[in-house]
Amino acid sequence: MNELITILKESKASDFIIRQTNTVSQEAFFIGQKLDMGRAKDVTHTMVTVYVDSNDKKFRGSATKEIHPTSTPEEMKKEIDEAIFAASFVKNPWYPVVENYTCENAGINVDLTAELVKITKAMQEVKTLENESVNSYEIFVNKKQTHIVNSKGVDVTMSNFECEVEVVINTSKDGHEIELIKDFKFANKPAEEITADVEKMFESGRARLEAVPTKQNEHATVLLTGDDVPEFFGYYTANANASMQYMGVGKAKIGEKITGDDSDNLTIVGKPVLEGSTKNMPYDTDGKPVKEITLYENGVCKSFWGSTQHAHYLKLEDISSKNNTIVSGGSISIEEMRKVPHVEITDFSAFLMDEVSGNFGGEIRLGYESDGTNRHSVVGGSLSANFANVSKNVKFSKETRQINEWIVPCAVMLTDVVLAGEQ
Repeated sequence: MNELITILKESKASDFIIRQTNTVSQEAFFIGQKLDMGRAKDVTHTMVTVYVDSNDKKFRGSATKEIHPTSTPEEMKKEIDEAIFAASFVKNPWYPVVENYTCENAGINVDLTAELVKITKAMQEVKTLENESVNSYEIFVNKKQTHIVNSKGVDVTMSNFECEVEVVINTSKDGHEIELIKDFKFANKPAEEITADVEKMFESGRARLEAVPTKQNEHATVLLTGDDVPEFFGYYTANANASMQYMGVGKAKIGEKITGDDSDNLTIVGKPVLEGSTKNMPYDTDGKPVKEITLYENGVCKSFWGSTQHAHYLKLEDISSKNNTIVSGGSISIEEMRKVPHVEITDFSAFLMDEVSGNFGGEIRLGYESDGTNRHSVVGGSLSANFANVSKNVKFSKETRQINEWIVPCAVMLTDVVLAGEQ
């Protein structure tokens, strides 16, 4: 890296930042419950961003290149010159780079082999019924170290740890077979929880085999309880992002309430570190410390979050990026929510959300229709709604759960939304 820094300092770049990431991983690939292949990796990626200012210093452009580890000094200089040339055509309003943060991280004391063995044993403990099987799964355990250096005195090193398990299961009944695929991401998760998460996939498979078509309802009460719940709250965090505020499309306004008076209180806090998350990094990609930040308190926007660039544009000094997000629970238990007639959606083919228009929804892969007492599984059809409408009286469950870098209410109750389905 020292040679690269020297070349950058001698170049025509106004500023620069180097982001070097080293990933050490252990991986295992299973067919059924039999190991098919194991693999270990040690990979380094070096990304360089150069900034070029206009002659009057009113505008700044940037361009990014990856520098290969085996590059000669001549090859590095060629790549950097090409990036500088590209950056000279970009005319963003001028903004600074982060200055004078230094930190040498000692790294993370984690045994990748032990973690791989733990997850493998958890997968081997998965119990199945007749006509059910674990088709295949892939396990990845990664330890990453990131080193960020820039032209204004930033030199920080930080480490994080992440696990990923991609699982494929099959379940069948009366000649009809369901195949489900799910990707789990976590850090430091107990083995029994990993086993339970996979066994829940079989519960979903059984329910889909028994499901009937979703009925059409233009004024439905819907509970969202699946892994897409963080995507729902992503609307509120996105609208408090400095980039959306700068573009003039962010709905959140400091000191104003984004939810209605009849909704549950919405409190969202960004945390730099969250136990079990794969996103625990003390500095952002600009090399600036990540701080705890309250975005919303009782529905009222308290602060924005985002990059150094957009913070400068908005003249915001005390702003931070966001790694992990905690959404507080609401006023009603899931048990109480389920006492009213509703459709509970646990799985979408894809949860689609437009942060600008506020439209959201998706095709229903699995849900449960209930009259408040009895319920049955449903499939097909779709949900359509808009945040401007549902935010007036949205309710959140008292109970919360962690989904990687998010802690969110286990259920979100929406009223008077449209379900397309069988008439």
